Amino acid sequence: MRDELRAALSAHAVLCLRQPAALDHDGLRAVAEIFGPIKDPVGRTKDGGMLRYSEELQIVDAGFVLTDELRAQLGDLSFGGLDAQRPGLFETFHTDDSYVERPALVTVLHARELPRNGGGPTCFLDMRAAYRTLEPPVQRRILGLWARNRYNNGGAFPPRVAAQGPYEALVDVALPIVRAHPVTGAPALYLDLDRATSIEGMEEAEARELLRFLQEHAERTAPMYAHRWQDHDVVVWDNAAVQHRASGDFAVGEPRNFWRFMIEGPEPLAYHE
Repeated sequence: MRDELRAALSAHAVLCLRQPAALDHDGLRAVAEIFGPIKDPVGRTKDGGMLRYSEELQIVDAGFVLTDELRAQLGDLSFGGLDAQRPGLFETFHTDDSYVERPALVTVLHARELPRNGGGPTCFLDMRAAYRTLEPPVQRRILGLWARNRYNNGGAFPPRVAAQGPYEALVDVALPIVRAHPVTGAPALYLDLDRATSIEGMEEAEARELLRFLQEHAERTAPMYAHRWQDHDVVVWDNAAVQHRASGDFAVGEPRNFWRFMIEGPEPLAYHE
């Protein structure tokens, strides 16, 4: 079963594993480990140290409403979401863990509590198709290019909001814009405008124009799947093949809570024809 599920994920990039009831910690961990070792979220810092930027099991509370009192306590802390009331809601297409040297290859998300009145699907973009549908001259232009990423990208791509906080201590990283899938070897666009700042060897303005063009191309042309959650679903996706975003079309104050494990991945490699 493990090999079949891994092969299905490599082929389809997104899987839904329907569950009859909520999983406990060990149950979800066992499901996640089908796809590889659980990632220990620790990264290198600019001063040569190591920093834990998450626990292994992450609680994702996209429905959490930020009060004025909490806002005053948190100060400039920002996770990067566009919704000022619900800071855990990420409504821009992105790829997980793209501000560290070895981003998680797979994300495993388990629904714990969903909006009572519906809404809140998670949408996925096929970034393999996004690369394939680029004009050949554009494909040739971007092969071998590496984007510079950091936790706080300084608001490089408005209206996306930059994340701020202690994880800014993590080292900047370079990630290939055309990534070779570590299992299949197939190419895919691999970028995250929530984290990208520039492209190595390119003027900043030109680099940002190119990155924005590639993202807009993907959102305009790539096949999209909107997963409409059911109670207890476990959705698994391949960060080397898809981008994802949450949808905020549910009432403010309603819950949208998940448990998440990430699966270890190798350092991303550039695709070469």
